[in-house]
Amino acid sequence: MIRKGRSPRIEEAVFHLLEYGTEFRVCIRAHSVRGHHPSPARSLRHPGLSFRPEGWRPTIADYVGYEGVIAEFFDSPRGRAALFAGGIVGRLARPYISLDVASPGPSTEVFITGTQWWDGKSPTAYWDDVLTEDEVGFVCGVYKVGAGRINKATGQPQTEHLSWWPKPHAFSSSGMNTGWWSADCERWFRQRLSQIKAGNATLRTQREWKSNLRFYAQPRKIAAGNELICAEFLERTLRQK
Repeated sequence: MIRKGRSPRIEEAVFHLLEYGTEFRVCIRAHSVRGHHPSPARSLRHPGLSFRPEGWRPTIADYVGYEGVIAEFFDSPRGRAALFAGGIVGRLARPYISLDVASPGPSTEVFITGTQWWDGKSPTAYWDDVLTEDEVGFVCGVYKVGAGRINKATGQPQTEHLSWWPKPHAFSSSGMNTGWWSADCERWFRQRLSQIKAGNATLRTQREWKSNLRFYAQPRKIAAGNELICAEFLERTLRQK
């Protein structure tokens, strides 16, 4: 976050970025590690969110159970990484995590499960906590549901991944993705939540989510233009330093 004149306090910058639902990082600078690969975080084997048999249809009780286990997850050190992810993941995390918890830097596990941003040359790098793909799926309420088919190669039953909410990749490819959590995003989120609470919502695969969220292309064009302008601004600013 670059501003001319007086720089804001970290807490102030974090507050505004969270308010806009933008993905961002609050890193620490530490030693770089060549070839670093994040180790998996603790197992996410929750009995209320895993495999379901073919023909299973979720109920409101299933969603209440899902809310319970993600609340526990958001209360862990991994919750901060979810909040800073922005988009749909950040929106799901927001009601559970206070700004006081989110503002400090990465967790003590950052050098094990975190990610480093490194130029490949410097002795130091920037480190922060980042969710694993399994954790993202867990937050978005992904279940493995029997598909009623057998994998010819392995002979094992096939499953479909159905979820309460779209994963970030499906959401980011939609017309609503402008780089921040807009009024349209919030309107859609509340409508979806109301459908779930009323027992009228169905779970979808990520392919179905992409199709469902493909509203129109104009916001994506605006977002792409904004990214280009921001990149040019950063490049000019960094050249002056």
